[in-house]
Amino acid sequence: MPHPNPDNKPSLHARLRKTKAAFLATALTLAGVLLIMLNGWLSSLNLGDWSWLHALPLGELGGTLFGAGLLGTLFEYSFRKDQEAATTRQFRQIIHDEAPAMRDAVIEGFRFNTDDMERIATPKLLDELAVNSLGMRFGDAAFGREVYGDIKHQAITAEERWYDARVDATLGIPRVRSIAPNPFFDLLVRWEYTVVPKHRFRKFAVVSDRQRYDQMVAERGETSVWFRRPAPGLEVTDPAVFALEQFTINGKAIPFTRQADDVSQVYIVDLGEQVVRDEKPVVVSFAFRTLVPRDGHVVHIDIDRPTKGLEVELTYDAAAIRRVRLMDFASRGDGGRIITESEIPVVRYRYDGWLFPRAGLVFAWTLTDEGSITAPQTAAEASHPEAPKRSVPTARTNPAHKGDEHAAPKIKRDARHRQAA
Repeated sequence: MPHPNPDNKPSLHARLRKTKAAFLATALTLAGVLLIMLNGWLSSLNLGDWSWLHALPLGELGGTLFGAGLLGTLFEYSFRKDQEAATTRQFRQIIHDEAPAMRDAVIEGFRFNTDDMERIATPKLLDELAVNSLGMRFGDAAFGREVYGDIKHQAITAEERWYDARVDATLGIPRVRSIAPNPFFDLLVRWEYTVVPKHRFRKFAVVSDRQRYDQMVAERGETSVWFRRPAPGLEVTDPAVFALEQFTINGKAIPFTRQADDVSQVYIVDLGEQVVRDEKPVVVSFAFRTLVPRDGHVVHIDIDRPTKGLEVELTYDAAAIRRVRLMDFASRGDGGRIITESEIPVVRYRYDGWLFPRAGLVFAWTLTDEGSITAPQTAAEASHPEAPKRSVPTARTNPAHKGDEHAAPKIKRDARHRQAA
């Protein structure tokens, strides 16, 4: 790649070309002088049998070479700068006249032929093009920059993308209530999706320390993280609180290890180098069991990676739960399809588009031994139809992100305001 030359100093190539021209002119001049001298010397000699040498036009040839060398030297040092300046002006005029056509050709090439762009584009250049395009499209450069920054954080920096994801969840089987101050439901969740693995290790972590949680969320990558607030009689390191039960690739079970300390437990799965090296899609599934507060009334299914296509089926215990309501905070546009069955305790959801991290589904339930918890919310929505629907997150089936944690206080305030209304 050529470097800028602000001082307009001649390049090494130009200096070499001038040196070669000067050397050639000097050689021609010297050769011409020698031939003229040789012709004069031969004309004064009686060569005998070699007298035919007098017929050679050595003088004319020497004069020609002498003139060419002398004129070449004069031209090189007298007219070369003027010729280069004229050529430069002509080139600039051509560029000026053809610039619109060249610009349109470049834009059309980038628009329809991505192979050309891949050969010359860098990540920084693509980022700048995207930011500028969004800024012009929105009519606000700062807004376009913020929008692209969010897209880059959620989609571009995500090394893995999941396809055709399916979630099967079962809620409502009470377990070991005596160890906790409040009764709990068991929540069994199974994920299955297609992905091209980018990491050899897959980790699942549950932590009760906020600083440790923030650190692990910032790292993202291979780890899915859950945060559980410390509660009396409920240790986050207890496998009864959270346990990874199965991990498979293409139906083959993969062994995993468990590590625990005072504030966390981590399950580590070794996928193997070959799976990453192959760079081929595989079907991954994992299942985990966790405890959900019975009186929490809410459970989340959060999107951990950019996901194309999602099916969710939640089965709940009708003996303990009267009704489950699903709120969609994941899909865009027309939203996903929510299917509820009045005769069987199942809630289904389907969305065929792309879903991004920091989004998810919220399942809110009403217990059989209490009144409807949705009545105050319904009344508030009737009196304030413009208010967006929100819920109070208390448990998650996929890792929470920083944005969700910062938004939680506002969601709680919105819920309290609707109930007060």
